[in-house]
Amino acid sequence: MALSSDKRSQLKRIPIPEDRHFKPQLVGYNPKTPNRLAEVLAHSLLYFVFVGLLLLIYGVLPWLFKLPGSPLASGGSFTTTGAVLYGILAAVLSFLVAAVAALILILVLRKYLGLVQNRYGPMHNGPAGAFQTIADAVKMVAKEDFVPGKADALVFTLAPLMVFVSAFLLLTIIPFAPGWVLANLNVGLLFIVAAGTIGAYGVLVGGWSINNKFGLLGGLRAAAQLVSYEIPLSISLLTVAVWVGSLNLMDIVEAQKLWWTAIPLLISAAVYLIASLAEIKMTPFDLPEAESELVAGFNTEYSGMRFGFFFVAEFAELFLLPAIAVVLFFGGYYQPLAGFWDFADVLRGLGAEGSTLNQFGGLLASAYGMLWFLLKTALLSYLVIWVRATLPRFRDDQLMELCWKVLIPLSLIGLAVAVILRLVFK
Repeated sequence: MALSSDKRSQLKRIPIPEDRHFKPQLVGYNPKTPNRLAEVLAHSLLYFVFVGLLLLIYGVLPWLFKLPGSPLASGGSFTTTGAVLYGILAAVLSFLVAAVAALILILVLRKYLGLVQNRYGPMHNGPAGAFQTIADAVKMVAKEDFVPGKADALVFTLAPLMVFVSAFLLLTIIPFAPGWVLANLNVGLLFIVAAGTIGAYGVLVGGWSINNKFGLLGGLRAAAQLVSYEIPLSISLLTVAVWVGSLNLMDIVEAQKLWWTAIPLLISAAVYLIASLAEIKMTPFDLPEAESELVAGFNTEYSGMRFGFFFVAEFAELFLLPAIAVVLFFGGYYQPLAGFWDFADVLRGLGAEGSTLNQFGGLLASAYGMLWFLLKTALLSYLVIWVRATLPRFRDDQLMELCWKVLIPLSLIGLAVAVILRLVFK
């Protein structure tokens, strides 16, 4: 029942006890008189670290390795030693990329939930809580790593690693810019399905290994959900392969230089986005870890960094699955309508061919493409967070009905549309 204006004014005049006032512990910061410059700089630092890591992996390290006279490259290609060393450094830095992406998205989710629920959100560590997720990560590393007495210790340990490796593998095949991909596979779309399956196994065996009924139920829910929603997800990937005529992600992006595949394949794009929400296990598809029913479900008994791997993998997928959607449906690293005019081509044309200026222009062009890629991915990730903050959780029967009665028929319709359009226009 809504309150009248008189009642509201009376409530506003009720004095709040002193101990109920919001008192952040950070010295020198008061949310009632915020320092906007400090907030912007502190939040931007996380984004600069993320972009800097990507530039280091795909731009700076290859350039350093291939400098004239370097023993790590020959004829513009890595030597065996250079390839091994670059692979090790790229793997370590990619782990940091996944971790920083998770930290950023956790902070963004908390802030947005605070906005939607009319509260502050994180405010204590850093200006406006900018470093709250970093503090949480440090606390998680320091927490005791506990193994239940009746758990299967080996499987209990391997399960979170399987889930994290699944997310980590997806990162290796994403093309952030022309040539900026760690593994340019000819069967990239099949690799996406295979990597996602590893994550489903990890959640299932994690819930089983802890010898806890809530964990087992969460693991079974996760297995049913992930296996079911992989069907429309895979059919959506097949639709893109039929339209483009290739399973290679770089080829798929190159085919979208003029028009995004989301235009002719709108149905498949919508199915992919909905099914990817279920793969992330995010509201309204968070039945595997429903805190009101299962006390976190498959990860109930996990603590310390074992729980951290589950948590980081989930939020890393909040970046990776939208990134894959950008590759498949929204032009990847190309600016809109790049087939007519592309600023990256202007940057590549700087200086004489082969000169230092020309090489620097090529690096700038790749960085320009990466920024477009990250902007599109950020918008889709924000869409997922918006859905997370506004929709209620499905019931189990509603979850399965949506998959088997709605998404799978729609994905098959999208596949038929792609076949017809391919025969007519290509």
